[in-house]
Amino acid sequence: MSHPELNQLTLAEELFDTGKLIEALDILNDESHFEGLNLQQKSYFQFLEGLILFYLNKGEDLINLGDTIYKEGQKCNDNLQSCDGLIFIITGLVISGKFEEAFNFFEEIDSVINSLSNVSKEIITQRKARLSVAKAFIGLRGKVDLVESSLTWILDSQEKFDKSYEIVWANLIMASYLLRVKSNFDLCREHIKKALSLAKEIKFNHHWIATCQIYLGVYYWAIGEMEKSLKYNLKGLELFKKIKSNFNIVILLNNLGGLYGDMGKYELAVEHLEESINLLEQLPQGFISIEGVIVSLITLAVEHGDNERAQKYFHRLEDIYNQKKGDGIELDYKFTKALILKTSSRIRDKIKAEELFKEIVKTETTVFDAIIKAHIHLCDILLMEYRIDNDSEILAELNYYIAKLLTIAKKQHSYLVFCETFILQAKLALLNFDIKSARLFFTQAQKIAESYSMKRLAMKISFEHDELLRQTKMWENLKISEVSLSERLELTGLNKQMENMVKRGIIEVPEISKEDPVMLLILTEGGNLLFSKKFKEDFSFEDDILGGFLTTVNYIISEVFSEGLDRAVFGQYTLLMMAFEPFLICYIFKGHSYFAYHKIKNFLDSVKNDSVILQSLQNFSQKSKSIQINDIPSLESIVTEIFTKKNI
Repeated sequence: MSHPELNQLTLAEELFDTGKLIEALDILNDESHFEGLNLQQKSYFQFLEGLILFYLNKGEDLINLGDTIYKEGQKCNDNLQSCDGLIFIITGLVISGKFEEAFNFFEEIDSVINSLSNVSKEIITQRKARLSVAKAFIGLRGKVDLVESSLTWILDSQEKFDKSYEIVWANLIMASYLLRVKSNFDLCREHIKKALSLAKEIKFNHHWIATCQIYLGVYYWAIGEMEKSLKYNLKGLELFKKIKSNFNIVILLNNLGGLYGDMGKYELAVEHLEESINLLEQLPQGFISIEGVIVSLITLAVEHGDNERAQKYFHRLEDIYNQKKGDGIELDYKFTKALILKTSSRIRDKIKAEELFKEIVKTETTVFDAIIKAHIHLCDILLMEYRIDNDSEILAELNYYIAKLLTIAKKQHSYLVFCETFILQAKLALLNFDIKSARLFFTQAQKIAESYSMKRLAMKISFEHDELLRQTKMWENLKISEVSLSERLELTGLNKQMENMVKRGIIEVPEISKEDPVMLLILTEGGNLLFSKKFKEDFSFEDDILGGFLTTVNYIISEVFSEGLDRAVFGQYTLLMMAFEPFLICYIFKGHSYFAYHKIKNFLDSVKNDSVILQSLQNFSQKSKSIQINDIPSLESIVTEIFTKKNI
């Protein structure tokens, strides 16, 4: 092999490592550079070529390269080369959207890997890891049980592997699985952070660092943190433009279009989605279809009253529908047609829209996003009808579809929709003066929002629950005065909540100040006082007799906490309650509940994790003795740190 040829291949490697993927691929595509290479050298540079094709999402080219490598391996009885070729074939089939064809290669590649000999254990383990990640990648596209079964062994022992793209990819696939299937947002974020940390240390890492930005953007979008999501999507777009990865640029343009739409920035949303379509027309169809972007554009145009643009893109979608006639495109066609009809001033058009949405929600499909949106629009139409007719049958139908929406949102792990639907139920209950049910719905919604780290939504729910508690007397008086439906709709904010769900807007967070701590109580199962800590020495309740005060607290607990609620207001004070068997923590304060909720939760977690405190509480409880603050020094330290010093 001549030095110029070797220099050219080395140059390709250097270009690849500096992020110049297209330039590197141009050199590696020239077969004359491979003449005179020994098998090990040729395999290495073919691997680099395959990796670039993967990063650029050139599925068909990757399949062809994999087939070439596989046949060369078969010809010279080199199972390692055959294995590498099959992995490229499988990966190429997946990024081309040919999932079933990819599955057909699993049995053969398992057999090839198991027959590997005369190679090191490290190489065999690496190929098994590479295959496992490819299997998990396929699993995300419809066979999710493959994800955990394929990745667990890698992630559990990832510190033993050399830092490589396989480990970065494994963490990102697991993050996607945790987000989309398990809705474990915190663990999802940890895997993305791990992937980003690893990506910064490996060769040929520009693609992976940029991909981590996409994942962070999706994560923050899922929990309602639009501004943070925007930051990471913009960073990802910048990085992918540098390496000229058009497929990933399309993904990010699409994400940014959706984000800008949710944030109310219509022109920016349209600009990015139209740019996405223009680029998609130059690429082979894969994960992202042109019709999907067209649906986004129609939806945005309808929401902003841009009928001309909505009709323009609907006609384009209709042409695609008439050509394809598949299940997915039929749902898109029906949904966008219903959206346009819904905005019409003609009653017959609204009726037709309702009929189409009802057809969609009955459809057997895996496109659950369309089903969820159709339920939301159905609820919106029925609420409009109820506002006009005040008919109990319409209200019953509305409640029926709300219940269905809750079921499917929970099943599909759409917890943002799940929580927002509970808020809708709370406001609907309040419309009919059912204060207790409204509070229960708010309590359920906040618990879910807190569980899945949707902080903006949790703050919004907590604020609205606090406001309802302070307005309880007003609602009781309104019920007696028989206030009109239109006035009640205004007071509940039901119309606004429905609009938020339809338009999927950014979650508006009210200004919430820190609470003013007053008193902390630990009660036993029977309601006896075990521990109390005053944060204000001059605090008193009516007659300044603590016993009388505790009687009032016990009454509130029995009437409120036992019904599934977590807070109550008496006078100027709020009482927040949280249980852990056999004790009940009660926190009394002035002000908003959101930060108070996190303080009491942190306190509860600290107590549970401190065996000395826990055992002392149990001992004093068994002896029916009250605890003084100096009886358990570590308890005093935790109380002071959390309730008077700690920033939540």
